[in-house]
Amino acid sequence: MNTWLVIGVLFGSVSIVGILTLIFEDFFSKIKQYVTTIGVSFVLSLICIHILPELFANDAPNLGVYLLVGFLIQIILELFSRGVEHGHVHGHDHNHEGGLEITNKVIYTLFFGLCVHAFIEGIPLFIIEEAHHHGHTHAHASQSATVFFWAIVSHKIPVAIVLMLFFISAKIKNSTALILFFTFAFMTPLGGLTGSFLQNQNWFDSLSVNLLAITSGMLLHITTLLIFEEYHNNKDKVKNIFLIIGGILLGLIIFS
Repeated sequence: MNTWLVIGVLFGSVSIVGILTLIFEDFFSKIKQYVTTIGVSFVLSLICIHILPELFANDAPNLGVYLLVGFLIQIILELFSRGVEHGHVHGHDHNHEGGLEITNKVIYTLFFGLCVHAFIEGIPLFIIEEAHHHGHTHAHASQSATVFFWAIVSHKIPVAIVLMLFFISAKIKNSTALILFFTFAFMTPLGGLTGSFLQNQNWFDSLSVNLLAITSGMLLHITTLLIFEEYHNNKDKVKNIFLIIGGILLGLIIFS
């Protein structure tokens, strides 16, 4: 995949969604749940259909361990990001009833955790083809990179909506919110560029598949946690089940 096209789509899609959310706050507040549930279900289908099977087709040892490491890293990062990655801010929704007080510390701690997450998941973007070249055709490796790219884009769009809505509710100045938001939007491309640089280092070659496993573990944690949360939401249980099925079917249809 073309490096600058990938960076442009990632940064541009997140930035545009964030700006639109800032302008049309009410509309995006209403569709947030639908976009998040469908997007995360779509990502889960890509993980199960392509990313995990192709990951374990490699001969690298202990990939399951690295998958679990990614799962645990995401749990730790959510101590900072408060769950923005899977569609809401823990402790924030009930703020008016004495929940989370949105201080500068909360804002920047959340922002830090989210940026670290975005950076880590971007690292495999440009190294997947190299990581898969053993035992795979070039076309197969290229498809793996494409699937991972669209999984990241589909994951980022709901996160962009939730993050901007959080900035709005925190009553941050628009200029400050946009600076923070554009910084967040660039973190995944920055991770991709960092991975591309490290790919040329001899010591990194054996770690590239492990990094993909870690990132997959992080995405697996986010997707499964949100789907379980939505499924057990008694208020909209039937609606959420249909949204989850729709997102999974979308992944099956597009990338089957």
